[in-house]
Amino acid sequence: MTSTDKPPSPAKDDYLIHLNFLPVEMSASPCTIYRRLCSSAQEERPSALATAHRLPVLSPTEVEWQSYWVLHEPAEGFAPFDYQASWSTDVSRRILFECLRRSVMASLSPQQYRFPQNNFIQEVSLIMANYPEGNEALVIQPYFLKASRQIGLLVDFHFDLGQDVPFSRRIQQLSLSLDRNFRRNVDYYVDRSSRVRKFLESRWSVLQNMSLPGAAGPLAISKDFVSLTAERLRPKSYVFAGGKESRSQFTGLRDFGPLQALERPPRLLFVFREQDRLPARRLALALKGLKQRGQYNFPGFNELFKTTLEIDANPIVLPDLSSASMEAALQQATEAAKASPNILPVIVLPNGDDNGYLAQKAHFSHAGMPTQVCTLRILEDEESLKWAVANLALQIFCKAGGRPWKVRPTAERSLIIGISQSHKIRFTDDQAHVDKYFAFSVLTDSSGLFQQIQVLGDSPDHNSYVSALRANLKQVLEANAGAFNRVVIHTSFKLKHEEIRAIEQTTREVAAATDKSKCRFSVIKVNHKSRFFGINRSVNSLVPYEATKVRLGPHEYLVWFEGIYPDKPTVTKAFPGPTHLQFLRVNDEATEPAEERELLQDLVNLSGANWRGFNAKSSPVSVFYCHLVADLVHNFHERGLPMPAVQDIQPWFL
Repeated sequence: MTSTDKPPSPAKDDYLIHLNFLPVEMSASPCTIYRRLCSSAQEERPSALATAHRLPVLSPTEVEWQSYWVLHEPAEGFAPFDYQASWSTDVSRRILFECLRRSVMASLSPQQYRFPQNNFIQEVSLIMANYPEGNEALVIQPYFLKASRQIGLLVDFHFDLGQDVPFSRRIQQLSLSLDRNFRRNVDYYVDRSSRVRKFLESRWSVLQNMSLPGAAGPLAISKDFVSLTAERLRPKSYVFAGGKESRSQFTGLRDFGPLQALERPPRLLFVFREQDRLPARRLALALKGLKQRGQYNFPGFNELFKTTLEIDANPIVLPDLSSASMEAALQQATEAAKASPNILPVIVLPNGDDNGYLAQKAHFSHAGMPTQVCTLRILEDEESLKWAVANLALQIFCKAGGRPWKVRPTAERSLIIGISQSHKIRFTDDQAHVDKYFAFSVLTDSSGLFQQIQVLGDSPDHNSYVSALRANLKQVLEANAGAFNRVVIHTSFKLKHEEIRAIEQTTREVAAATDKSKCRFSVIKVNHKSRFFGINRSVNSLVPYEATKVRLGPHEYLVWFEGIYPDKPTVTKAFPGPTHLQFLRVNDEATEPAEERELLQDLVNLSGANWRGFNAKSSPVSVFYCHLVADLVHNFHERGLPMPAVQDIQPWFL
């Protein structure tokens, strides 16, 4: 192990992350809410805006609080009640949002803001700039920060894509992932932070004018972001041939060779339209390392993966991009595979949403044959191909059966179960109807090596679906409890509350029936689509260090899976923001901080196990693979394309 692979020293108080959170002082005076006693847990909601909360009857010192329906405006059957902000964080958060809503509507014209159609999503987007592609917005939502016991506002930049606008590099630029020259935006953190500050200055009067109903003056809001003590977990370390380790995927692969080499060279069968023959030839030369050696920072397939690369001399020429043409191409590829079982089709497609990608994916994956796709946008641009060729080669290596690396796991032998859903939805008169409920799990070990995909629920009836989800999950947990010291479930943000409750309850039941000395269980909600953002003011780039952990409250954290290193502060890409992680309770004993730290370390490690590219999206593969499968199932359902057997899918085939 090199010195840079050693676990970092314990957190120091001088490593701080400034969170995009502005505290608001609400405790100075009571405010009036309107409430009605809730007769039972099954009582129908009396109003679309009413929410249920436990509140004191008269005094907060009462032992037993009652359940009430609460509104912010007078209504028949609802009595006024003097409420203190310290009594319920949830009620206070809703009151703060109501104060924000009133101030926004009083201060701005309707074209300058947008509230979600769903009344239960508490956020507002202040429109700051308009473009043909969409709008720049300052997104604001109320939040209670348990770590500091403060209520306030999360504020963040967001580019809101316009309806029916096709994806483009201009959209990437407006979203800040590309700079003004359409190159990777290494100043992403600086740009995002400055956008938020600029927008806040422009709309500060809206926040300053927030006031509680009946209060003499406005609420006091801080102009400074809250700083939280941060700690570094161990950075990712990749394991290659012979157990050799490196902090870099590319360097380790080049120096040590892949974890598991190919048994025989892959034979690439190119598939393209006649007018795309030249770009296809350009890709073949680049993959073999023969096109202007050194131009692409790629040494060639043989040098990197320690095996040769064969090109089939009889490519398939497509007459068009129709589903029928893709099906015919599959038949030709299947025939070619009889003589050369190591055949792997490489398909060159034009740009655009209707470029034949889904049709080829449906037919080839349904037949169990992996494909590699490359678009003309990459092949016809030297700069794009320069950065893409190594990633394309990596995907080809994996689809041919190789294993490039794994991550160094924690000491505990763990099974990781990622769970997500992809329901088949039909829209009638702008109303969504679920025709089919579908949930599945992706199993990996803690080194990131894929185990299997398993369907957990598949039914047109919701109750039957939830019952099957619980029964199948219980079977998976019980079957693996004897083989692993620990079984950890990572739930996707796509899951609904009822599904998460079913997972939590099922895991709790299995945990109660299992000897804790033999196997322990944990459930972690993983959400990388939150409004959280944080900056590291100790460096000019503002980028946090890789594997930074910030505690938001009991069993709740932010973790940066990507970032700079203290000994290598140069920014080479637009690093993403943090992932929000929350531990769910699965037994009577709360998870110990040391165990939570180890489980967070597993998540950091798994974020490096993605084989879709060098420095590919740094999300734990347990959840990332789930999203790949969910998107595939959704797209195939939507277009009526043939569905592969989900349990036979290899995630990187996607």
